[in-house]
Amino acid sequence: MTSVFTDPKSYKAATPVSYLAGEDVVLYNGLGPIKVLVPTTNKLNALANYQLGLQLLQLFWYDLAIQKFQTAQSMDKRLAMAYVGEALAYKQPLWQTENVAAAQAVLARMDAAMADNYMAMLSGRERAYINAVRALFANGTSLQARETTYSTLMQAVANEYQDDPDACAFAALSLLGQLNSVGGYLSPDQAQQVRYNAEELLGDCTYYFPNHAGLLHYQVYLYDVDNVDEAAKGVAPGVALGKAAPASSRAQHMRSHIYMRFGNWSQVVESNTAAVAASDSYCMAVKGNNTCDADNRWHALEWQMYGQTQMCGVTAATAAYKRMQTVAASQNYTGVYGQWLYRMYAQLQLQSLNSVAAVGLKSAADNTTAMLPPALYSTDAIQNAGDIQDHFWPPHAEANALLARIYSLVAGRSLTQINSAATNATVAAAQARIDAIVARQGDLTAAYANGTLTASSAANVPLNAEMTALLTTVQLQARALVAAYSCVGGDSSKCGVWRPLMDQALALHNNISSSSTLPSLKIAPTPEFYGNLLIATVPVASDPFEQANTASRMFSICLQQLPGRMQCMLGSARAAKALGNTDMARSWYSQLAAQCRTGDARFPALVEAKANSAPSPPPPAKKPSGRRALVESTA
Repeated sequence: MTSVFTDPKSYKAATPVSYLAGEDVVLYNGLGPIKVLVPTTNKLNALANYQLGLQLLQLFWYDLAIQKFQTAQSMDKRLAMAYVGEALAYKQPLWQTENVAAAQAVLARMDAAMADNYMAMLSGRERAYINAVRALFANGTSLQARETTYSTLMQAVANEYQDDPDACAFAALSLLGQLNSVGGYLSPDQAQQVRYNAEELLGDCTYYFPNHAGLLHYQVYLYDVDNVDEAAKGVAPGVALGKAAPASSRAQHMRSHIYMRFGNWSQVVESNTAAVAASDSYCMAVKGNNTCDADNRWHALEWQMYGQTQMCGVTAATAAYKRMQTVAASQNYTGVYGQWLYRMYAQLQLQSLNSVAAVGLKSAADNTTAMLPPALYSTDAIQNAGDIQDHFWPPHAEANALLARIYSLVAGRSLTQINSAATNATVAAAQARIDAIVARQGDLTAAYANGTLTASSAANVPLNAEMTALLTTVQLQARALVAAYSCVGGDSSKCGVWRPLMDQALALHNNISSSSTLPSLKIAPTPEFYGNLLIATVPVASDPFEQANTASRMFSICLQQLPGRMQCMLGSARAAKALGNTDMARSWYSQLAAQCRTGDARFPALVEAKANSAPSPPPPAKKPSGRRALVESTA
């Protein structure tokens, strides 16, 4: 690098990447081609770090993007676009999070570093970017005004500077951000128009810039919808994104959003395994710890484990979970690390169908009957959180972990085991904590209604109401679970208790958007949970046919919303068998056996599927009657 600065010939031939070293070079060359549109600077080392930050930003590697933008600023404090990039990194529109104060501080730092008349010295493109970003983080305006004004200005930048693929990408992202905004301000007709505009913009821009990672990235998000015809359009950009940006964990992960829509679990596992490997490669090279590329790396690990459970690969899923145990322990189970662990714990416990007994939360030994998942937070923290997402994700993770713990103690257990003192104490404590979580979420709704909650200006009653509904379904399912298996065990007083609880949960479920297939949300989907309890209680049902028929309907709903969901395929087979529909049962068992062909041979669901999927042997050939034999012998 020194020779580039000191040798005039080398300097003249240098490109921005000449001023990078080590893993920065790997990233620059592995995050997709970049169109060099030189901002106002004569320092190629600053430009190199700015461009690397831009590549990282388009792939949601936010923390590292901020570092590179700050490095660029240190090399040229008057590189305005480096401040613009850093400010944009504090807005994560598709994650529904932002840090307005941090972005405003960056813009103030830019103003302080520049000459009084610096805007006049910049290019028109740079001035347009700055004006758009100022609007995005303006004081005294609503979330809707900030987001829509920024989007309008950014679309104008893209239209005026059509040689700038990043402007087009940011404009498209601003439209997708409106569709996902916590503000929820778009009517259905407005949302349809915004989506159309985003699709048209991305289509035009990817035609001219077919390998731009940001454009491909946002196309995948655009088509991550429950309409299978629309979702199918996301396959090509998803594959192209992975090839264009091999060094990005996010780029490898994104195609799994589309594959999950079709229940293509082998591709879900493959893409997320590649995503984790991409992060590992970078983090090992820079000697990073478990916080390195955490948002992308451990998100991909959660999806990888989920895909493995859907293919009956409990051994592989357990290995992924044990890695998350180590990661969470290294961060003292705080923040998102505790949430990742609790969600993965719940997924593994529920999707393994208790085949691995009680999954240890923090270690293999952490599975005694009295074990209860430690609280992730104080319930007061829900109401006092400054970010609307913090009102939901921590309690959501904890509530599902508590549900999974109850499941491990009662599902398939005898009445004696369920009624043991230790089990009763643990179940009661778990239910009480779920009740406290739901109650505090209700307090939050009331606080919005009476205007006493001001910590999160982005929060709104409709979103919180959906969060409350999701948590209430967990509460109802936890109580129904205990009652249903007590009924199966012989406690007839519980037989009339559990179905009304599940009917309430189903009513809530039906009023919640079903478009998401995210593993982080679909831990115990109500149709699957209800169907499983119906099948489990068929032997003691007053009307077994009605119960099996209702279970079949629940599993059908589940598979419409979550194609290829392992438990719902298994449940469909069991329901058909209980209804005496042997051919239908065999068909479902065969599909499940095929889906789980690389899974654990001893996994009970796979053993059951294989045992019931073989075609019935043909009836033995009849021996000819005596009369027929006589006729044949004289013929």
